[in-house]
Formats: sequence, structure tokens, C-alpha cells
Amino acid sequence: MSESPRRDASMVLLTSLGEDSLDAGYARAAARRKQGAPPTRYGRVILASGLVAIGLLLTTAAAQARDRAPATAQARSELVTEIEDRTGANERLEASLATERAAVSDERRAGLRITTQGSRLARVLSALESTTGASGVTGPGMSVRLTQVTAEADDSDGDPRTTDAVEGRVSDRDLQTVVNEVWAAGAEAVAVNEQRLTSLSAIRSAGEAILVDFRPLSPPYEVQAVGPPSMRAVFVGGFGGSYLQVLRDYGIDFTVEDRDEVELPASAGLRLRYATTPSDVPSGAKPGPRDRTSTQ
Repeated sequence: MSESPRRDASMVLLTSLGEDSLDAGYARAAARRKQGAPPTRYGRVILASGLVAIGLLLTTAAAQARDRAPATAQARSELVTEIEDRTGANERLEASLATERAAVSDERRAGLRITTQGSRLARVLSALESTTGASGVTGPGMSVRLTQVTAEADDSDGDPRTTDAVEGRVSDRDLQTVVNEVWAAGAEAVAVNEQRLTSLSAIRSAGEAILVDFRPLSPPYEVQAVGPPSMRAVFVGGFGGSYLQVLRDYGIDFTVEDRDEVELPASAGLRLRYATTPSDVPSGAKPGPRDRTSTQ
């Protein structure tokens, strides 16, 4: 009979633990949250401390940014000046290189014209230089000019550009397509912003800049070509003209014009890699050490 009250007390304790598993303090805190009771003094202290810490961090960051702004602006100005100086130096070196190449070419032709066979080789060499881009070319042709504008683009179907192209901005894919269609229209020589294209030229992008043979170009982009009189009509009537119309829908304006005379420079990036001695050496001439097969 004495074990029955103990058993009943144990059952009551187990029932109480099952029905009310939370500590009394936790239960009171939960009740206050449900009733919207204000936080305790300890909670208010923690909240105020957190706000003060965040304010101090923001103030410190703003002060550091303000202190660093002049140094950042000065560094940027110095970088822009250095870029402009180096760009000007590169342009002067390219102009000097073009002058030296023209002088060497003239001397070579003068030397070849001494003999009849040399004159024939000079004509062949001149034709090859024009085709490969080793020399400048002048003649009738056409010009395709692409201009970036801020007009709103239409959500038209059939956009041949890449999905990541920005509306209103000429992409490297656009220039590639236009140049290929100019070649297909019968062009004999092509240049983009006075950068002569060869069979080894590449049109690529680096960020927002377009590179032609690793040289950055600035808009507007002008594709000039030397070719037959029918070149413009073939280009406009083919895929090139259709592509330009689509680009206009995407905020890019263009003009296509015939030119009575187009002057294209020689390629600055063309390098001699292989050379062979011609089998028919002029009579009386002996091949020297530089006439042997060489690579560069």
C-alpha cells in the first residue's frame, strides 16, 4: 500500500514533463513575445550596442573612402596620362616603321629592276605584297561605317548577334560579320579604322573594347575596302545589307558609301616567317648566306 502514492507521484511528474517541457523562464519569454511586450533592459542594451557598432563601422568606412578619394583620382589621372603617352609613342613608332618599310621596298624594287628577270620578280613581289597586306593599296572601293547610338532597341526576332551583346553597342561579332561580307563582295584589301587586315588578322573583344590584331579600336568603326565597282551593290544586296538592317533595329546606325579612291596602309603586324631562294636566280648572281631558307 505504501508504494501506490509513490507510483502516483511519479506518474504526475512524468505527465507534467510531457505536457510542459519548457523551462518556466523560457515560457514567460515566449509569452511576452506573443503579447508584444517590450524587450527587457538587457535586450535593449544589446540592441543599442549593436547599433552603435554599426554606426562606427559605417563612419569609419566613409572617412577612409573620403581620405582615399584624392589618391585614387591622382592614380587614375597618372594612369590615363601614361596610357596616352605610350599610345602616342606607339603611333610615332608605327609611322616610322611604315616609312622605313617603304624605303626598303623602293630600294628592293630598284635593285630587282636592274635585270629583266629581276623586273619580272619585282612585279610578282608587288602583287604578293598587295594581296598579303605587306604594302599599302590605293584604288576605288567602298566604306561601311558603324555608329553606336542610344536609340531604344526593338525586341525583334532573328537577331544574329550573341545573346550577351549589349543593345546599341557594336560587338566584335558585328565587325567580323561585316568584314567577312565585304570580302565576299569582292574586296581585294580591307582595313578597319586604318588597321589593315591580313589572312592572319583576328577581331576579338576584351571587355568592352574591340581589338584588331591586339590593337584596341574606338567607335565609330569604319570598314574600308578596295575592290571592283560592283562591290557595294553586291554587299548591300546580300547578307551584309540584311545584317546591317538588323543592327539598326538594335540601336546601331550605319552608312555604306562608294569611294572614288581608298588608301589603305600596310599591315603593321605582318612578319616574315619563312623565305626561300627562287629557283631561277638571275645569271651572274650567286646566292649568299641570306638567300638560304630561313625562318623568323
